[in-house]
Amino acid sequence: MARPSERGDMGVPARLVGAQPRGPRPPVPVHELLALCTEASGTLDPWLAVWETLDHDVSDRHLAEAAAQWDYDLLGDQLPRDPWDNEADHQRHELASWLARHAPTRLHAPKVPETLLHRIRLIGLTGPARWDDPHWPGHRY
Repeated sequence: MARPSERGDMGVPARLVGAQPRGPRPPVPVHELLALCTEASGTLDPWLAVWETLDHDVSDRHLAEAAAQWDYDLLGDQLPRDPWDNEADHQRHELASWLARHAPTRLHAPKVPETLLHRIRLIGLTGPARWDDPHWPGHRY
């Protein structure tokens, strides 16, 4: 799916990423590496479990970048990648649930745009609770 064009590098505003990020930038974005590991292993859960244990500014920055890449697809109830197997619905649900449950405690304003935090919250909602929320971004799928 196409991402909204107003997003910056990695889907995260420059003020979030910062001019001098702490820690090394990976040669492959973390959300792409997660997709690779998930496809290779056939499961998402152990990779998310490891990420959940990482309590560091760098892992939180990567989480914000990944959430900004994933939110558009997850709000449309789609997996943010094209899987090779038939596990897309299960993995989408697993990723959406993990993100809605885990990210809010790790990502805090002013480092993370309030709009991203609202989109993450909306990912945890379903049906009219999501679409009728005043923070629904108005995406058309």
